[in-house]
Amino acid sequence: MLTFTQINGYPVMVYNKDGTNYYWLAGCPHKKRPLNDAKVYDDKIECPFHHAVFSLISGELLTPPKSKTPCINCKLIRIIVTSDKISFEGEPFIPQLPDKKS
Repeated sequence: MLTFTQINGYPVMVYNKDGTNYYWLAGCPHKKRPLNDAKVYDDKIECPFHHAVFSLISGELLTPPKSKTPCINCKLIRIIVTSDKISFEGEPFIPQLPDKKS
């Protein structure tokens, strides 16, 4: 099961598999878009913007985005949660929707 929350101002996805929680920044590393409306299936998450698919267990990119912009070394950003702090495996960001052009 995948749930969304906020920790220290960052949007977080919590994926529970067999009683183990996996914490991920709730943003696609390809173009830093939110993953709130992503498809989730078979321990995977598919970005609704360019359809990159990531493992919710390892964070690895499984299917590259359908975009002209490459996703070099793309993987979800793991969040390590302890009783008194959080840390990130990678550079955290706040996911944003693209600006609408007039």
